[in-house]
Amino acid sequence: MKHLFSLLLLTALLAAPRAQAQTGAQVTFSQHIAPLVYQHCTPCHRTGEVAPFPLTNYTEVASHGQTIKFVTGTKYMPPWKPDANYRHYLDENTLTATEIQQIRDWVDNGMPQGNPAQTPPTPTFPSGSQLGTPDLVIPMAQKFTHQGNGQDMYRIFVLPVNLPTDRDIAAIEFRAGNKRIVHHVIIGMDTTQQAQALDAADPGYGYTRFGGFGFSPLEDVFAAWVPGMQARFYPTGMGKKLYRRASLLLQVHYGPNFVTQTDSSVVNIFFARQPVTRFVQTVPAVSPTFLTNGPFVIPANQVKTFHTQLTVPADVTVLSVSPHAHYLSKRWKVSAVKPNGDTIRLVKINDWDFRWQGNYRFTGLQRVPAGSRLLADATYDNTTNNPRNPNTPPQPVTWGESTTAEMLLTYFELLPYQPGDENVVLSTVPGVATTPGTVQMAVFPNPSSGSAAVSFQLGKPGPVTVTLLDATGRVVKMLTREKVYPAGPQQVPVPLENVAAGIYFVKLESNEGTRNEKLVVK
Repeated sequence: MKHLFSLLLLTALLAAPRAQAQTGAQVTFSQHIAPLVYQHCTPCHRTGEVAPFPLTNYTEVASHGQTIKFVTGTKYMPPWKPDANYRHYLDENTLTATEIQQIRDWVDNGMPQGNPAQTPPTPTFPSGSQLGTPDLVIPMAQKFTHQGNGQDMYRIFVLPVNLPTDRDIAAIEFRAGNKRIVHHVIIGMDTTQQAQALDAADPGYGYTRFGGFGFSPLEDVFAAWVPGMQARFYPTGMGKKLYRRASLLLQVHYGPNFVTQTDSSVVNIFFARQPVTRFVQTVPAVSPTFLTNGPFVIPANQVKTFHTQLTVPADVTVLSVSPHAHYLSKRWKVSAVKPNGDTIRLVKINDWDFRWQGNYRFTGLQRVPAGSRLLADATYDNTTNNPRNPNTPPQPVTWGESTTAEMLLTYFELLPYQPGDENVVLSTVPGVATTPGTVQMAVFPNPSSGSAAVSFQLGKPGPVTVTLLDATGRVVKMLTREKVYPAGPQQVPVPLENVAAGIYFVKLESNEGTRNEKLVVK
């Protein structure tokens, strides 16, 4: 019996390395790693985007293999901060434990490429927009020079709209001209000339102002942007109103930098294709105004948790939640307690990172009934144990716009509740960027010649029909007819050989909605 046990043990010890090597050898770039990288990394790791190096092919990925193994193993990348065990959102970007292990095995076994013919095509992305061809592009009037003096700057630029009539808006997309210095942007909307007067009184293009716009515009938060944020359309029938004589006010936070650089950013506007009957408001419903243990002072060498509470005065429907703080912030939890005692989980962040803030959109419309208590717990670490503490030694910190000061804010996109809102599901698959009636779609390059492509995303498998139409609505080409596509990002080629120059429309029909995008053929 003793010899039998020894034989079994020896067999197990000899088999273990072989099994590990076989598992590692099975993981190749072409079959396993490329799909992960192209889905989770390449959208930011490509030329012109926020990431510091591209990850668009085997050579680029393999050259950063050890780094990828480390940052995915520690869950530093992909940069998704909300706790997935607390609540799910649209546009989630996370790796499973199995996927992280695949990356580890691949790197540890020499990063084999596998059969190049099995590598999926490198994703192609529209230039100038995540959503397709905008109906209106509003650029900064000129380049702005941000001095490399190591100081924060909040500069406000006034962008006149000059529309012939008021328009309902389905999406607002900010495009940073220089992602190295643009940290985040708040876009206001106003119909007065007060911002123009402030601009005229401040030398140079725009005007500098900490703590808002210097007055109360018609909308303090018409839209916002942070690096890595996914643009999206509002659900059908919801949106914003852009007035014909309005101006957009870009409050651009230029982060501290020691190299003088310029920026010239733009705002893309997408008009609603269907009537907007419900207008979304963006409000900071969590702030120091509602502290239960104020004032908002973080003493040196202390870890302090602040609590806020606000009683919701009316039934509201919430689309998204966006916490905001600076370097001392460590943890967030925002929830609502209904009058009957039930808790609505809104967002929980266990390891706050100032560099990765986002607008977290719910997978369904969330009703918060009147009388609910909106609660927030926000923890700050003002000790030497916080590696991001901007002060050495630590100093007392209070409220302020500077990155060395602190903030406690949570923005909500909301609108008055209507019966049935709680039954509206925007996606059954966390992370998928789709909304019923407004399927995500982009046509690129645009203008184009020779060929183009249509990219779209589905929340669940279903049939898709894509048609190329001329300006009169006549069918020029049937690109795909009721073909069943799986959930997730998809792409359909648009061959343009023998297609005369002119204006065309690409029509996409699916169970999740219909979209028409203009295509200019050169």
